[in-house]
Parts: sequence; C-alpha cells; structure tokens
Amino acid sequence: MKRASKLSYIVLLISAVLMSAGCEQQKPEKIQWQLPLEAPADPHAVQSHVTVPDWATARQGDADFVWLQKSTTHLVHSKLALGGAMDVENWHITLLGLASGLRIKNSAFIDDENMHNPAALVEISRSGNVIYRGWLYQEFPELFGLDDPEWKVWLKGITLRAAVKTDG
Repeated sequence: MKRASKLSYIVLLISAVLMSAGCEQQKPEKIQWQLPLEAPADPHAVQSHVTVPDWATARQGDADFVWLQKSTTHLVHSKLALGGAMDVENWHITLLGLASGLRIKNSAFIDDENMHNPAALVEISRSGNVIYRGWLYQEFPELFGLDDPEWKVWLKGITLRAAVKTDG
C-alpha cells in the first residue's frame, strides 16, 4: 500500500512537471489586428452631380443652424433663407432645399406631409472644397451631417411659408 502511494505521488509529480514544461514551450501568438472599419457612406448625403428635387425648392422658407466648435464649445447660430448662402467662421453654407417630413424610399427622397421630420438640404464647404452635401435633420442632429473633427453643425429648425403664386 505504501509503495502504491509513493508511485501515485511520483506519477503526479511527473505529470505536474510535464504540464508546466509544456506551457513554457508554447510561443506567444501575435495578434493580427484587423484594419480599422470605415464608416459606411451616409445614405442622406447627396452627390454633387445629383439635382435637388423640385419639391425641395418649391416652398419658401428658412433654416436655423447651430455650429459647435468642439474644442472650445463655442456656439454660433445662423439663419439662412432657402437658396441663400453665408459664411460662418471658416465655413461656407448654402441652403439648397427644405422638407417638412423627409423620408427615404427605394433610395429616393420624399417629402411626406404625414411625417414630422423637418430637414434641410445643405452644401457645406471650406476653402472652396465641398465637405458635405446632404440632408440635416432637426429630429436627428447627431446622426447625419458634417463629419469634421473640429466642428459639428446641426439643424435647429425650419420655417416654411407657402409658395408665392404669380400670375402670368
């Protein structure tokens, strides 16, 4: 019996030594990092060659924007009439269109009067280069729009007026 317990002790000791030696022989694996994911294309951005929908320019109105300089938390408020343009800090913004209830269906932009989703179609540039051309939403200010490390711009609200009818 005593011999069996010594044998068990020796077998256990040898097993422990082999197991620990096996761990030391494993070489550390290099982790191969994946390439960083790119942000998907903004479905609400509009390519420069795409024409503005007629309904987006059919009504008169204006849009109120808020500009945030992220590093200083400096806010700039601006109001722009449809078809107008202005400079804000080092940016140039043009208001191309307005919608009271914008929605997307089959990659087409639709102004749906039954939806509450005010939006403004803008073109934002700096130093003559277009940085963003697309829709800004009043209800979703953080989701879409200008992607700049120093600045954020969002739509505070829009005011729509009935189109002026002219005789002739």
